[in-house]
Amino acid sequence: MPAPQKGEIVTNYNNGLQLYGNSLLTNPDPIIQSRGGKVELYDELLRDDQIGPAFEQRRRATTQSEWDVEPGGNSADDLAAAEDLREQLDAIDFDAITDRMLYGLLHGYAVGEVLWGKKNNRVTIQDVKVRNRSRFRFDKDLKLRLINIHNPEGDLMPERKFWTLSIGGDTSDNPYGRGLGHSLFWPAFFKRNAVKFWMIYLDKFAMPTAIGRTPANMKGDEAQLNEVLQMLGAIQTDSAVTIPEDVQVELLEATRSGSADYSVIVERMDKAISKIVLSQTMTSDDGGSMAQAKIHKEVRDEVVKGDSDLVCASFNQTVVAWLTEWNHPGAIPPRVWRRTEPEADLDARAERDQKIMGLGYDPTEDYIEETYGPGWRLRKQSTTPPNPIGPLPEDFTEISSLASKRVAHRADQQRMADAAEALATKYPDLIGKRVEQLLAFLDDTDDVETFKERLLEMITEPPNEAAVKAVRNASISSRLMGLLRGQRE
Repeated sequence: MPAPQKGEIVTNYNNGLQLYGNSLLTNPDPIIQSRGGKVELYDELLRDDQIGPAFEQRRRATTQSEWDVEPGGNSADDLAAAEDLREQLDAIDFDAITDRMLYGLLHGYAVGEVLWGKKNNRVTIQDVKVRNRSRFRFDKDLKLRLINIHNPEGDLMPERKFWTLSIGGDTSDNPYGRGLGHSLFWPAFFKRNAVKFWMIYLDKFAMPTAIGRTPANMKGDEAQLNEVLQMLGAIQTDSAVTIPEDVQVELLEATRSGSADYSVIVERMDKAISKIVLSQTMTSDDGGSMAQAKIHKEVRDEVVKGDSDLVCASFNQTVVAWLTEWNHPGAIPPRVWRRTEPEADLDARAERDQKIMGLGYDPTEDYIEETYGPGWRLRKQSTTPPNPIGPLPEDFTEISSLASKRVAHRADQQRMADAAEALATKYPDLIGKRVEQLLAFLDDTDDVETFKERLLEMITEPPNEAAVKAVRNASISSRLMGLLRGQRE
């Protein structure tokens, strides 16, 4: 059996990526290539009234999610590395840095320069400056180079200095990625031209054209003709005009059939833009039912979680790994992540837990703390049974017959309560499977009618023999207690 072969065989150059000069890789985006390789081309897209807000919604949904640091392991070094990273991210505006790096979604890649410092014999992150991506290129070894007019090949950037984020590329050979701008360019182009033609249409057909018919002897008199033109122009803007008696004025109305509703194509392009940026439309445009809006928001939340995972993973694999190796050698690098999932509805959870507790189940302390947070403890219960008739006076030597009957009655009630409690402890063995089946029905469907049909099917099934026997014995016992009570009295 041959041994595994190490190293790469298909390099970037051999894989067909074009080179600019001897070593620089060109951005393979065909739209950027057709316009002279200008990466800043996609910056103009943010001026669109639909692209700008939709893209901001996507970025803000990520940065508004709280970030946290998770230790890489359980050792003392792992915990110290996580606490060190948490302190350093608290000292910088990590949300603003993340927001600027997320512009890589539009262009395909982002470049952040890490400003390292030193404090108390440890390396610190003073800041991360997100630089203009158009100033950088990647070489055939995927190394970052700064474009310099004095060096056509660019200056090679030092290791562990720049945090680069690549998004949307379909291969590992393309460090420039493929941003949303590639998909947004043509919808924005069609929309912009549709609006331009719409304005021309309104200018031509929304207001009639004024025509002045002058006498024949006025044909060569340029001064009088200019006065007539000024008069016709005043008709378009002024509320009152004076017209010479020998000049006839008519209004030429546009006569054309059909409609030129450019708003349709503008609306269509806006929806296409929303789908490209947010993968849905109802969080940026008018929606339909509440159920549809909920589904669309869930789709957007999935997109936001994907963005957060990409940015955090890139940061963890570069900046966090470097910092841990310098400050805590041997420790497993911690992990930065964001809580993008919506918070659970604790009211609904508490109501559900109350129903389950009514069926005989008690939650564990770990479940209470995990679900509702710390700060809870079990209530202390008194072990001394209460006196059924209260404290007796010191000089009370005889109990009346009425009090005796009351004591006996309460004792019977307590015996029945004890029997019911004993029966409840056997609940999982008697009807536990039925309840589990009922809960499974609840999890399978939200439709009330379907649940009713399942419930009727359960009713028609024969009951558990053990449960029937236990209930029969309890009924017989209660009847015997009633008969014996009459004999006692």
